[in-house]
Amino acid sequence: MTHTTEPALSTAQASARIPVPGTFNFRDLGGHLTPDGPVATGRLFRSDGLAHLTPDSHRMIDALGIRSVIDLRETKESASAPDALGAPVRPAGPALDHIRLPLFGDRYYPLEADHPERLQLPDHSLPTIYAAVVENCGERIADTIRLLADASAPVLFHCSAGKDRTGIVSAFVLTLLGVDRADVLDDYQATERYLGAEFLEAISRNFAQAGIVANLSHTATQAPREYMADLLARVDAEHGSVESYLTGHGLAPAEIHRLREVCLTHG
Repeated sequence: MTHTTEPALSTAQASARIPVPGTFNFRDLGGHLTPDGPVATGRLFRSDGLAHLTPDSHRMIDALGIRSVIDLRETKESASAPDALGAPVRPAGPALDHIRLPLFGDRYYPLEADHPERLQLPDHSLPTIYAAVVENCGERIADTIRLLADASAPVLFHCSAGKDRTGIVSAFVLTLLGVDRADVLDDYQATERYLGAEFLEAISRNFAQAGIVANLSHTATQAPREYMADLLARVDAEHGSVESYLTGHGLAPAEIHRLREVCLTHG
């Protein structure tokens, strides 16, 4: 394997926000150190919602080389705050490939209140939501990581806050790449630096318009380190490892190898 020659970044540098107008939590997933060298920068990007992008946002996105966007939100969320990826916001240029892949399969915020497979949770706390992701979303997580591995150009994936669904996918990707668990947790917790009152106001308005009720003051802005630590510990205890969890939900070993080739090498 020919490893990237990029220098490793500090955890703070690796998790630094990219100031794309209209976003709060837009970040490069690269820069973290692994036994095989640093995770390549400029390959995988993560973000909160993209409903408030501007022409300047798109110029930055184009400069980053991003050619595809994966939206992990439920259809109800996306309809309330659609990604601003086309005209009149996006200047003339190549279209972005917009892939909708609701991580919960439209079962958490279903379009029909009586959806027969609606996820009925005892509460909407983050630990309960995270447990539901592990129990119900393995195939969708595998599908997302497959798309990241197959992308021929830089790709951006996001949800509403860029914290929970996006954070879990990010933690799984970094774990597959060999990033130390402490650095994975630091990257997850870094979200709390970027999601403040302005973000809470914006997302509360979007959720209210969609008729979604949630404890947003906590669930939308907080990323307690122990929540992701508990999720990863549960995956390890019940499935052996993140890799075993994902292969058990349809991600082929060859696809994991391809992700590593894309993210740990040049060329």
